[in-house]
Amino acid sequence: MIPGMSSVAEMRLRGVLDRRVTDLTDAMLAERRIELFDGREEICRQLGVNVEGDGPDIALAVSDPTRRIGNVSVACGGRNNLLFFDNITWAGNFHARIRVLGSECALLFLDIGNEYVAFPEVFLRSSEQFLFWGIGASAIGCSIELEGERQGLVVGDDDMLSSGVWIRNYDMHAMHDLRTGVLISHPPITTIIERHVWIGQDALLLSCERIGMGTIVGARSLAKGIIGPCLVAAGTPARPIRGEVSWGRHTYGMSAQERLSLGWPAEPEE
Repeated sequence: MIPGMSSVAEMRLRGVLDRRVTDLTDAMLAERRIELFDGREEICRQLGVNVEGDGPDIALAVSDPTRRIGNVSVACGGRNNLLFFDNITWAGNFHARIRVLGSECALLFLDIGNEYVAFPEVFLRSSEQFLFWGIGASAIGCSIELEGERQGLVVGDDDMLSSGVWIRNYDMHAMHDLRTGVLISHPPITTIIERHVWIGQDALLLSCERIGMGTIVGARSLAKGIIGPCLVAAGTPARPIRGEVSWGRHTYGMSAQERLSLGWPAEPEE
């Protein structure tokens, strides 16, 4: 899929990426002239990616080595990790602090174009994890923490994550039933956010398995489990409050392209 990606990360991503999530195909990637660099090379700093320390083992793959990515700080503790930026049309609006504790992890950020993406914190705590960021997806200030080997996060094409959003794929700490001693907290999972999903301000995704395409998650909601497509979900925990709806990036309404991406007619029915 991408030069430098581990076979485990590629296998896991191929198992979760479909048209509900992204338009990405192998043919699209084959058209890119992806170049691979050691994360400590000077060109990485020129692109706006600063790998902290002298020892981290991380590679940087880019579609355009002449186009600045933004401002990215990377701290890495493991080996054979990969950052891929499909920066073929980027405007330099990508800002992130990324920490990777494990080895054989892959973080893929597809072509965001002129969109703005800011991550105060991206923290991968285990080995063989993955993060996939879809075409045209944006984030005003989203923080991510992932736990569990071979687990990850998939954010679909044209998703919009508002400021203050937190995504954690686990319950953070163990919880036990004191009467039986049974572990009642959930193990780490892979979180999949399908295409054209809007996550409202200060929402928390905690052990959230899947959010269906076109859905809106209300501000300050707690999303867990599975939330279906094309609905509004809000509350703690988030529950559907309206169905057969979606959203547009602009105040005038949904564009024909947005409607078509969800499998709806380009124009509303009379």
